[in-house]
Amino acid sequence: MEKNFVWRAIALALLVVVLPGRLVAGPPLAIDDPGVLDPGQWEIIVAATTASTNEGEAYQAPLLDVSYGLTPNTQVSASMPYVFVSPDNDSSGSDFGNLAIGYKWRFVNNDQLQVAFAPAYAFGIRLSAALRGVGDETDLLFLPLNFQYEIGNWSLNGEFGYVSVESADDALGYGAALSRPVGERTAIMFELYGGSETDFDNDDLNFHIGFDTELRPDFHLLFSAGSGLREPSGTAELDYDVFLGVQYFR
Repeated sequence: MEKNFVWRAIALALLVVVLPGRLVAGPPLAIDDPGVLDPGQWEIIVAATTASTNEGEAYQAPLLDVSYGLTPNTQVSASMPYVFVSPDNDSSGSDFGNLAIGYKWRFVNNDQLQVAFAPAYAFGIRLSAALRGVGDETDLLFLPLNFQYEIGNWSLNGEFGYVSVESADDALGYGAALSRPVGERTAIMFELYGGSETDFDNDDLNFHIGFDTELRPDFHLLFSAGSGLREPSGTAELDYDVFLGVQYFR
């Protein structure tokens, strides 16, 4: 299987299978957090993203993320983007991207540490849309563990997961993020995230900086921007990517 396909699968697992949480990780970052909504509570995120590589540009507008709290320690989530692609050496295209659904179970929850298992499944899109570059026609299963550890005013989040790829080589996804409050309404954050083959060979590494600003208790503004730091030979180089969204709790 070509390496480019494996790395598209890793990117899809990291950037599309991003399920919303209540804490400072999750959108606008690539990794998720172990936070869980209250039972009966809804969370809706509407966002737009852009990413540029040495092979072209891609946009998601809108990207819709919806989560619902089931129990004090479980929630379900779903996300769906509408994708526009503009490759350098081909015609532009647009279509609905990969639908992702997920379930989160937080099995450790105390004042200092939270840990959750958050499996997510991304469905392959139509072949005609995949050929236009708006997503992948293969299904993906992402099996991550997420944690959050409080260190004074700082929060440390981490994620490590296995990516099962239909009809292709499996992969690993991982990342870590630091965040802290600035004033009463804003948290700033920094993230390193990436992926590798299952033997940790041919890894890539990217970063994000961002913020989460509470405009009112049930309405937040989310932003992040980043770039690539390292990628395997022969794969697209990430020049930049940007996330801008609003988050509503009900």
